[in-house]
Amino acid sequence: MNKISAPKQKIGLQRKIATMVCFSMFVAMIVLLGLVYLSGSGILRASAGKQMLQVADLLNSEVSQQVTGEVEDIETYAARPLWIQFVEKANPKYEKMTEPQILGYFAEMDKKWIAADATEPFVKDYTDNVIGNSMKAILDIRKNVAEIFVTDRMGGLIAASGKTTDFYQADEEWWQKAFNNGKGDLYISNIELDKSSATWSISMAAPMKNSEGAVVGICKQSISAYRLFQVLENLHIGNTGHATLIDSNSNIIFHTGIVPMTKKFYALNKLQPWRSKNTGVIALPLSEIHNYRLLAAFAAVESPYLLKYGIRWVIVISQNINESLETIILFMRYLLIIAGILIIIMLPIGFLVAGRLMKPIKKLSIAAEHISKGELDYAINIHTGDELEQFANDFRTMILSIKNDRQKLLEAKKELQKFSENLEKKVEERTTDLKNTQEATLNILEDLTDSKAELEGYSNDLEKALKMKSDFTSTVSHELRTPLAAIKESIAIVLDETAGALGDKQKEFLNISKRNVDRLTRLINDLLDFQKMESGRQTFNFEENDINGVIKDAVKDMAPLAANKDLTFSLGLAGRIPKTRFDKDKIVQVLINLIGNAIKYTDAGSVTVSTSNTADSIVVSVKDTGIGIKKEDLHKLFEQFSQIESISDRRVGGTGLGLAISKKIVDAHSGKIWVDSAPGKGSTFSFSLPIKTGNRE
Repeated sequence: MNKISAPKQKIGLQRKIATMVCFSMFVAMIVLLGLVYLSGSGILRASAGKQMLQVADLLNSEVSQQVTGEVEDIETYAARPLWIQFVEKANPKYEKMTEPQILGYFAEMDKKWIAADATEPFVKDYTDNVIGNSMKAILDIRKNVAEIFVTDRMGGLIAASGKTTDFYQADEEWWQKAFNNGKGDLYISNIELDKSSATWSISMAAPMKNSEGAVVGICKQSISAYRLFQVLENLHIGNTGHATLIDSNSNIIFHTGIVPMTKKFYALNKLQPWRSKNTGVIALPLSEIHNYRLLAAFAAVESPYLLKYGIRWVIVISQNINESLETIILFMRYLLIIAGILIIIMLPIGFLVAGRLMKPIKKLSIAAEHISKGELDYAINIHTGDELEQFANDFRTMILSIKNDRQKLLEAKKELQKFSENLEKKVEERTTDLKNTQEATLNILEDLTDSKAELEGYSNDLEKALKMKSDFTSTVSHELRTPLAAIKESIAIVLDETAGALGDKQKEFLNISKRNVDRLTRLINDLLDFQKMESGRQTFNFEENDINGVIKDAVKDMAPLAANKDLTFSLGLAGRIPKTRFDKDKIVQVLINLIGNAIKYTDAGSVTVSTSNTADSIVVSVKDTGIGIKKEDLHKLFEQFSQIESISDRRVGGTGLGLAISKKIVDAHSGKIWVDSAPGKGSTFSFSLPIKTGNRE
């Protein structure tokens, strides 16, 4: 018997089944990746936009504070008594001049001013005078100020930090709005090119008023846009994220690498959704300054000073939209790699699964070939529990029927032999029947050979959660006391050895640093207090208080300083001192100044604080046994920045404002302050407070 093998075309069916399994999985993965990308990118874009919007809001607050700070500064400069006095002295020269004479005077001065060089004496009369030097000192400290100058009430220049473009200012729009027909008003400009300083800046002007409220001149400063908005330049988000400041017409006010007001951020029709809102997030197309699509968050600057003058600025935080979706893109790459690996793994698995499905079909095919060769007893053992097993059972039933028919044919042949006369006819009839039966059998086998099974593959759903984090950094204060407090706290932490052990030399250097920081803090506080006093912005809280009790509290705080120098610290408080109305905190400040000076300038002996009263006032005295003061120096004591020791012989530091501030406080209480002293015999500083009770001031 010839060996029978499975036909080769059956392997093609196995390949088709494996290919269908892999293809189905591939399609499912593509659909899943598409859904993950669409949903993930939407979530990530919303999250990134929210974070950028938070940054925009923070910068909005920072810019608003910067503008407010600059407004406060120009108002402070305009209120300086020395500047106002200087301007008032210049105004009387116009009293005897007619209007044509005034205009002619300014025309001549303008011509002479424009032609003059900055180093000529004529120009230096205005830039190197007392006020001009003060302005230069301000520019040295405040790097964001490009220019400061003041004019008299007619618009003529009085003093400037440097040579301005022209001498006469009253024909300028800013001057006219600040002067406001003699009423005076604050003026703020939009971003503009300041010709004098050749910088893009914001101009602010404030009226200078005398004690009677009359406008005697105008003070103007130009703030460098680059310095003012430097906080925007320092912002970086990823590789492409940055901050931009634009106006209501989309003109760029600040953008790293772009000259202000020379380009638009985007065409106005692209920004239409912004114009009716204060905040929001939007996707933007390519532009002439960005060669990629942007995800941008915007926040309108809500400074009341800018809004008052119709100035609308918008802070924009933008980033390449692809960079903002970098996480989901990276996630998709990983998914594609995983999908490719799964397909490679599933290919042999598909062949194995297809082979298992093909095994019973191959058995049926081999059985059909055996039966076609007459081996009707060939065993067919297929147990799959499905339609293939049912088909094998039907096939066996068919073979059994063929076998029975063949048996009948054999019996008929024997019967024909008994009838020899009819042998040929009967054989022919039986042969015909057999032939028909064989053809039917072959047709069935052919149908069996051509049958194919269809399989379906299934794929598992892949789900993953996407989590985002955000980090945002806080803003830095431009005020002096904030960094000093941080430095002081850091030094204290290191001195406490919280950050690690220190050597004696390290402690010595740190203690020196701490003393200097404390000294600088006191200096700044004195300067700020005196500035408030000078500008009339200091407020007082008058309440009925016991002066003896206040002195006792102040002495407790100062006693350790006297003990460190082995000084005797005593009190001589009079009994039955009536209560009076005064600002407790301010009087404590006066006491600490006087007691502190007494301790500093007394090397041996005592310091005594005493009280007494007359019919209408209370007198407080601080007496020491110190070095004393020369008679010719007594008048200097209560002047600002005055210290009677020579620079080479100073033993203690300070601003020279302590006694000046004390005098301001006592004056505000309608009291008096004075000193009795002689060299080598000590000093007695005294001040009086009027007795005021109830609501009487």
